[in-house]
Amino acid sequence: MKRKPRGAAAAGDAGCTRGEASGSSEGEGLVERLPEALLVEVLGRLEVDDACSAAASCRALHGAAAAAISSITTIDLSAFAPSNAILSRILEGNGEVRSLTVNCSLLDDSSASVIAKGSLRELSLLKCSFTLSFFMAIGERCRDLRSLKLEVAVAPEVLYSRYSGFSTCLAPIYAGCIYLESNLKELLLQPVSHSRAKTVFPRITSLTKHVTDSLESLSLVLDTMTDELVMLITSNVHNLVELCLEDEPVTQPNLPEDLTNVGLQALGLCHNLRHLSLTRRYCDFRRVNDFGILMLAEGCKQLRAIRLSGFSKVSDAGYAALLHSGKDLKKFEVSNGLCLSDLACLDLDKAAPNITEVRLLNCALLTSDTAISLAPCTNLKVLDLSGCKSIADSGLVSISQLPKLTLLDLAGADITDAGLSALGNGRCLISSLCLRGCRRIGSNGIASLLCGTGTINKTLVSLDIGNVPRISCRAVTVIAKNCEQINSLCLRNCLLITDSSLEVLGSMSRDSSKCSLRMLDLAYCSKLSRNFLRLFEPPLFRGLRWLGIGKNVVQRRGCSPTVAELLERKPGLTICGNACDMGCRNKCHPDIRFLQ
Repeated sequence: MKRKPRGAAAAGDAGCTRGEASGSSEGEGLVERLPEALLVEVLGRLEVDDACSAAASCRALHGAAAAAISSITTIDLSAFAPSNAILSRILEGNGEVRSLTVNCSLLDDSSASVIAKGSLRELSLLKCSFTLSFFMAIGERCRDLRSLKLEVAVAPEVLYSRYSGFSTCLAPIYAGCIYLESNLKELLLQPVSHSRAKTVFPRITSLTKHVTDSLESLSLVLDTMTDELVMLITSNVHNLVELCLEDEPVTQPNLPEDLTNVGLQALGLCHNLRHLSLTRRYCDFRRVNDFGILMLAEGCKQLRAIRLSGFSKVSDAGYAALLHSGKDLKKFEVSNGLCLSDLACLDLDKAAPNITEVRLLNCALLTSDTAISLAPCTNLKVLDLSGCKSIADSGLVSISQLPKLTLLDLAGADITDAGLSALGNGRCLISSLCLRGCRRIGSNGIASLLCGTGTINKTLVSLDIGNVPRISCRAVTVIAKNCEQINSLCLRNCLLITDSSLEVLGSMSRDSSKCSLRMLDLAYCSKLSRNFLRLFEPPLFRGLRWLGIGKNVVQRRGCSPTVAELLERKPGLTICGNACDMGCRNKCHPDIRFLQ
């Protein structure tokens, strides 16, 4: 049995413990009369978090869920951060797991006793900050390990000692895992200083092969990106296929501590590069212009995915050179392109006929002409124009004819209800739509979108209409009646939403066999009553797994029910009171039950 679970947020403290005694004796008897093998088979077909939710109903399902989870061969726990205790409960008794992915941000070195299993063939450690002792345990116990992915976050000083270097930490794994030495394919370090990042590359005489010899994917989140580091990477990592570099300088860097055209020219020597991401936050790359981008485009002819952010001096000529550098380009993303205009995307369907994803974020010069230029790109599946405030209804008319489009983000666009009507009558199969901050649309536009002759009311599963002042209860009613399959709905800061509209939305699961709504964001909906949480008690919102309510609700006194009481009645539910974006697991925040 092999499958890839989404996550297990309810596995330890929320799913498999509290609910053990929550089932009624009558229902428990019916389930216990079924063969245990049948229950294990049924639960074995569920995701890990769903299996744990089922375990909360009765003892029979609790035992069957434990047996089903113990036989999983592929486990992916990247969607949330388990504690040592939760991880132990998930992996306890599982001697079959061969592929394991873990978000390690809440784990310490003692978790090695749970993670290091002899059956492992593939191991991915995300956001880890372990010391040398952890890697020694992996090397001793995972003898058959063949693939290792490391994402190191806030690494301890021992990892970057000037005397040992990063490679010394991997020496115990290489020594114990005899099949691994040439199979470290992916490495991510974050955050890491420029000086410490350079310790990845010096060779260690005790290793017959260096960490970079087989490296194909390298990701670094730095304090400053420099020409020196880029040239060090290109001269040492010869099989590089994917490179992601991100930096967050506090102030604008000065030479030589900055990336210039020289660094871009060095990247042009990586002829096998398929995926390239160069991003800078808070500042920009002021020493890179069209010349550097042209040198990069000339050398890297096989690029399939490009992501650039902060290149304020690059104009349409540079971006067009990248778009026309090869026929294999599938993904193109530019953020904060101050000089990027509509001209860059002309004839994109001919330059990159296989392009499936275009993301142009916060590019102030773009207008609806860009959307019109993209209309011939019939393979386009993802279009993100968030922050492009000059995109209007004429662009939406062209977008509505893209036959394969599944994700559309128009946050902050200048569209109206007429544009939504065109989209509602279009032929695109949109499953995810973001209209956050589109202040000229209203409830009539949502009605036109979901009651049109198109197919969007049948395919839409995620809708974000937050920060739209004219969204009222009518819009929520239209969504509830015409879009039963919706999975994620964001209504944050919609000031006209009241309890009555939530009651209609919650009855979707009660009045039909469907309970598709999993995530709902209500942060800063100020017209909700003091006791609106009562609307989330059974049988309303049966399938809900995540609810965003904002800090103002958490700080209220005397609410009925309280957050703690609601969580007790719905053990599979996560409530976020920190105004986070949709779907956070609330694992890095204080326990919300103790804030009321």
